Amino acid sequence: MSVDQGLLTGEEYADTSRLSDRISIYAWQRPRLDLGGAVLELLRDLPGPGPVLDVGWGTGALTRRLRADRPDLRVVPVDLSAGLRPEVVGEVDRLPFADGSVGAVLAMYMLYYATDPANAVRELRRVLRPGGRLVAGTNAAADKPQWARLWTDTLRDLGVSDPPPYDRGDSRFDLERGAELVREVFGAVEVHDHRHEIAVPEAGPVLAYLHSTRGRQARALPKGLTWADFRSAASDRIQAEVDRFGAFVITGHTGMLTAVA
Repeated sequence: MSVDQGLLTGEEYADTSRLSDRISIYAWQRPRLDLGGAVLELLRDLPGPGPVLDVGWGTGALTRRLRADRPDLRVVPVDLSAGLRPEVVGEVDRLPFADGSVGAVLAMYMLYYATDPANAVRELRRVLRPGGRLVAGTNAAADKPQWARLWTDTLRDLGVSDPPPYDRGDSRFDLERGAELVREVFGAVEVHDHRHEIAVPEAGPVLAYLHSTRGRQARALPKGLTWADFRSAASDRIQAEVDRFGAFVITGHTGMLTAVA
């Protein structure tokens, strides 16, 4: 499935609001993953000052953490969306950096948005100097199955007998496929898994997460249904689950892929 780059730079990531809504549910993640700390550990023995590219920098939290904890590193935030205010506006498969010019590249939860994920991995390899590090975060194929279940059950509540499949949005570069691509380009890859549970004790943050995906999901709704229809019915399901079980529970399986140029 192709990626609508206009959707990414416009509706989806024109600013950080939708991304912040998605991140907010991780306040209930157990065991907690300190993403910045994990990345810092993977870069612990990185020789030299970098530079380190934070490609797809999003809210900027990772760049800020690296700059605070490793002031010796020059961290350069890069993003396709100018609305997120990176230092460099650029697409991951056409980075405006010379061959072998950077010490590390971070690509956290964004390579599935690339026009061509395989080409994007090759581009990341191109800009790394010999011995440079790649750290790429993504979701496993089995991550958060509750969203697909909510999508299907809600559409059935709305009278759709044969709901269209749920668009995960990350299957083009999930942990399993991503590992294969990185191995092909770099020759070797290390996979760092993280399995967790997110038990959100109120409906609001879950609904906000769901609503943040409307740019992609609304396009997949069957003819005659609006996003408002879907959101209202999904809200009822989410609230019913919170009332019955005390939380809306999401099971997560994410990870990071590392490789050396």
